[in-house]
Amino acid sequence: MNKEFHIKSPSDIGKQNQKVSAEDIRIIKSLLGNKKRKPSSHCLLCKKTIEEIGGKRIIAQKTLGIYNSKIYRGGGDPDFPELSIKLDDANYIVLCGKKGMWTDELIEKVKEIYLNDECPWFCQKCVGKTCHICGEILNNPIGSDVIYDDGCISHVAILGYNPGCVNESCENYKKWSK
Repeated sequence: MNKEFHIKSPSDIGKQNQKVSAEDIRIIKSLLGNKKRKPSSHCLLCKKTIEEIGGKRIIAQKTLGIYNSKIYRGGGDPDFPELSIKLDDANYIVLCGKKGMWTDELIEKVKEIYLNDECPWFCQKCVGKTCHICGEILNNPIGSDVIYDDGCISHVAILGYNPGCVNESCENYKKWSK
């Protein structure tokens, strides 16, 4: 494939009627500067690693999350307000969560993680994505954005199913194929 693209900004995507392979899309994104941050080593709240706690790393859900933005965001839901922290001249870190949860110490830790080119995350126990019967983690943290080892982020949709929990002795246990 010719490595000269007519796509110069994200708004150019879709303006041309040409077929593009997955590899071409990866090259385009890298040329546009779409940088993936790998997850930090531990949960922002309990400080446990994913190996210690299990499950998936959550970066956002309806009432708690961290994401970067090019614009300042603030306010919103009075009980779960958004708070923007200026990272540099062109980027903000937006923190969402229960009013008063973002202490100065947590904010500094988030900034430190971002400045280290990593992404902060929460474990399933800290965000409450646990079994309603036994308290162990769910197989899938529905309604959450999760980050993987390589920095890819995906959304676990709420599709009206019971994801079940990982505890084999729980009546809500479900084994999902890998």
